[in-house]
Amino acid sequence: MKYNPMYHVTKLFDNKKFLLAFSFVCAVIFWLVIDISENPTREVTISGVPVALTDQTDDNGGVLMVIGEYQDEVSVSVSGPGYIVSNVNKNDISVSVVSYADVNNPGTYVLNLTATVDVSGCTVTKISPSYIRVDYDYDSMANVPVEVDVTAFQQFMTADLEIYKSSLKSNTDSSDISLLNVTGPSEVLGSISKVVAKPVLPSEVKPETQNFAEISLEFYDAEGNVVDKSGLVYNTDLYVRAVVYKVADVTLKPSFINLPKCYAESDGGLPPYKLYRFSEKAKAREELNVVKARGPIEVMNELITSGLSLKPIDFMYVKSDKTSFDVSFVLPDGVEIVDGTEEVTVALSLGRLYTTEIEIDASNIKFVGLPQGLSAKSAITGKTIKVKLCYDRDKTRKVTASDIVLNVDLTGITNASSVTKPITFSTKDKTVYAWAISIDPAETTVEIK
Repeated sequence: MKYNPMYHVTKLFDNKKFLLAFSFVCAVIFWLVIDISENPTREVTISGVPVALTDQTDDNGGVLMVIGEYQDEVSVSVSGPGYIVSNVNKNDISVSVVSYADVNNPGTYVLNLTATVDVSGCTVTKISPSYIRVDYDYDSMANVPVEVDVTAFQQFMTADLEIYKSSLKSNTDSSDISLLNVTGPSEVLGSISKVVAKPVLPSEVKPETQNFAEISLEFYDAEGNVVDKSGLVYNTDLYVRAVVYKVADVTLKPSFINLPKCYAESDGGLPPYKLYRFSEKAKAREELNVVKARGPIEVMNELITSGLSLKPIDFMYVKSDKTSFDVSFVLPDGVEIVDGTEEVTVALSLGRLYTTEIEIDASNIKFVGLPQGLSAKSAITGKTIKVKLCYDRDKTRKVTASDIVLNVDLTGITNASSVTKPITFSTKDKTVYAWAISIDPAETTVEIK
């Protein structure tokens, strides 16, 4: 049978699915033909096209950079075939400066703009605006002194609280920032005298030591005028730390080494005493019991309750001609005395003090803290120990060897060894008002088995 192409073509048009697809393709072709013939050229305007600026160099190779604000976006009109230009967007367009020939020194320049479109068949017809005004200056660096202003936080302090110190700190390593490294236009940097850091207070402010994560930084010239910081580059990963201290009167509390049993076991745990300080104004001693101190709130609250200790007095130095001692303070970390008192005189109010010397057989030494199963022997066993002591005749008429106990503390020793330890003095009864002012020998070697 002879092949008839027209027959097969006719059969295709009898197929409804083919006929529908064929009709659609023909419609698209007819639309393109009409659009091209009826709209050969069309113009569209694209807004928000960015302007590309570059740094320049002067005749000596110095870098000039754009500073401040400028027109960084323009509108560009593009013409071309309607079916093409309608798809152009701002990513297809580049806007740059026609020439930087005049930019060779710091100053303000009017720069003409040019634009290109990266779409075949399209051209740029207009730029609006067609020029921009730009400031150029050298890019410089400076270390600007930092001041911290916590005036807003100060208003929340009560009468007994104060902001002891405040500082600007780095979030990276918590180091203090006293100079802020800033880069920017030389003309602007040259006018800056200082930068002031202020904490931005939260909605609820507590009068306590704290870190303020949100801060503001303002730059000032020597006359106190605010300097525009828009062209400056500096570290903003910073915070302000404000340390709040408490100021209060604290009671003074003497302390002693080798305190006699008669006082250690008394109701007050201390010998009778009075405290004095020298008054520069009166040029004489004045009695006192408290001093004004300043320090961290928690520490000060504890001192208000427990009292402030004075440096300890060794009772072995207390005798008939020495009952007053000038001592300073045992200050916890961060605490300082703020009323000008540097030292205090502790005057012991004792009776008639007498000195005597008593010899005690070394075999009477008592070993304290010796673990069970171990024995100890002093190297001076069989010899006598000379104890020079002071006693209060108003409280104790006479002191004998039977009233005295000599101790050697072996606490912490767990195995056989040979150690040298000091010999300490005590009395058998708290009713004996006596204490050692010297022990000869002052120490002994002990064999522990």
